[in-house]
Amino acid sequence: MIDSDIKLFAADMDGTLLDGANSFNQKKFAQVINILRRQNKKFVLATGNQVSRIQRMFLPFDPKGQVISMVAENGAFIQEGARPLYQSVIDPIKVNRIFDLLPLLDPQPTLAVFAGKESAFAPKWQQSVRQPDTQIFFAGTIDDFFPSWSAIDDADEISIPIDKISLSWAKDSGQHFLNSLKHDPLLSGLRTPTSGFGAIDIVNEEADKASGLKMLAKEFAVDRRQMAAFGDGLNDLEMLQYVGRPYVMPNAQDELKAYFKPSQYADSDNNHDGVLNTILDLIEEHN
Repeated sequence: MIDSDIKLFAADMDGTLLDGANSFNQKKFAQVINILRRQNKKFVLATGNQVSRIQRMFLPFDPKGQVISMVAENGAFIQEGARPLYQSVIDPIKVNRIFDLLPLLDPQPTLAVFAGKESAFAPKWQQSVRQPDTQIFFAGTIDDFFPSWSAIDDADEISIPIDKISLSWAKDSGQHFLNSLKHDPLLSGLRTPTSGFGAIDIVNEEADKASGLKMLAKEFAVDRRQMAAFGDGLNDLEMLQYVGRPYVMPNAQDELKAYFKPSQYADSDNNHDGVLNTILDLIEEHN
């Protein structure tokens, strides 16, 4: 069903735009981007992923930044086209505190990465560093998700502003860490969006995907009712509730589906081009 009123499409990456092999239909994605370019519409990658991974995968489809923007790091880094717009940097005192706290946990995280725009840093004690083929987020290794990472011994080796700390446990929810975080006075002002799939991010409390879309809506002079968004995890909830046309992936977790009607599901799941098929159904040049 054509809906020419939609001016901006936003999509989460893992479990939404990307399939189970961390890939996507490049031919169909190029088709969507070319149509949106002709129609002067926008596409936003709204994800917990790092900027470097987003650029590596999607920059070739829009090298001038005419169509594609990003709400990266779960809302901590916003980029309008090729222009950085906003970064929510975590206080270094809090970064150091978390760095010192993590190896004391029982069990320790399988993955702990301190990420910023240009690179990322991973303490050497963790399994994903000691065993680089360790599967994280059920879909890849540390190299897949953090293309420019370095192994470090000490927090003093972190050389860039950190806007997100990514954690995951292979056989634990991480709830014990969340509980300790809430009771640590040094760590107030942080939020911990969770995908619901074993991953926890730490960002400043004002950073989320909905806030990022609000910034881009202002830049593009687009009303939220003219925006559609796609997601599969609980860290997509604020974004889906913000836009006028939310689409939940059929493969989304039940906790997210509970907020939406079946009529608000994407055409198909992430392994069958659900995001791209739905967008093509909504734009005029679908053939």
